Amino acid sequence: MKFLLVTDLDNTLVGDDEATQVLNQFLLSKRSQICLVYATGRSHASTSELIAQKQLLAPDYLIAGVGSEIYQDGALDLDSAEDLSQGRDKMAIASLTQQFSPLKSPYPKEQNPWKISYSLEPTAENSSTVQAFPQKSTESGLPAQIIFSSNSDVDLLPQTSNKGNALTYLQKRLQIPSEATLVCGDSGNDISMFEQDVRGVIVGNALSELLEWHRECGTENHYLAGSACAWGIMEGMAYFWEF
Repeated sequence: MKFLLVTDLDNTLVGDDEATQVLNQFLLSKRSQICLVYATGRSHASTSELIAQKQLLAPDYLIAGVGSEIYQDGALDLDSAEDLSQGRDKMAIASLTQQFSPLKSPYPKEQNPWKISYSLEPTAENSSTVQAFPQKSTESGLPAQIIFSSNSDVDLLPQTSNKGNALTYLQKRLQIPSEATLVCGDSGNDISMFEQDVRGVIVGNALSELLEWHRECGTENHYLAGSACAWGIMEGMAYFWEF
């Protein structure tokens, strides 16, 4: 049986160079047994740069743009892209955000047809912006979801687009069961993966937004590692899987 390892990149797989290289070598030794997926908020281009910079293994699949894009061997999964495009009016949603002044100008290189990214200073007032936008978008006939992570990153996505749904899409395609699926993350945009029927590793350096979710919603399928970054991934793999 193949194992499915789905990991966030920044501050999860990447963040401690020694740990990353040790995990890389282990995964290389088990390459025939593991389907490796990177799930990141980064764009495809930015992820490719990071893979080269940190000498990461080439993934079997890449979930980019907080789940809004799925790639295999550099090619966009058109079935998934078509599903997300149904009823999507990106320009209208972008115009709606102008009513929310705390949202700062989007990052040009991190946009794609399904994702609009902003930054937001972490204040109580701005927290209300995160809560108010989904209701406002629905009232305007432009349903969208807002994902807040890393204390400042705001991503506007189609309602069905997130890392968790992209993960489930790949699980079904690859026919890999829940007990053989392990997800790893550190921040708020990883929560949707932990909400799926899978096993999960929250690395030791996880942000408060994910730790709070774990306190309120965590189950025996969620392992809170004592170690940071890739060391935490290895700790979780040893806890859940036997090779």
